[in-house]
Amino acid sequence: MERIVGIDKIRPKLGEYLEKAEKGEVLIISSRSEPKGVIIGYSMYNELKTLAQKAKQLEVAQILDKFRDRAEKAGLSEAEIQKEIEEARNAGSD
Repeated sequence: MERIVGIDKIRPKLGEYLEKAEKGEVLIISSRSEPKGVIIGYSMYNELKTLAQKAKQLEVAQILDKFRDRAEKAGLSEAEIQKEIEEARNAGSD
């Protein structure tokens, strides 16, 4: 459930609103009728953080898959690619 609450109402009852957020309520904080922030429970925050990390991992996996496809089309083997990567890493550490 989502609810918009003015910042003037949040200040004096922050503890109460935090309890509601812990129970799953999403509170959108507004100032002058404009949304400015969100209060969510800590467990929901951790869930969102985990989902963001998984999305980044998926994005990296997709990039690697595209790179492997291009390398394969160019006739490069996985071993050749690994060798090139190692040489580039070693050149950067000099």
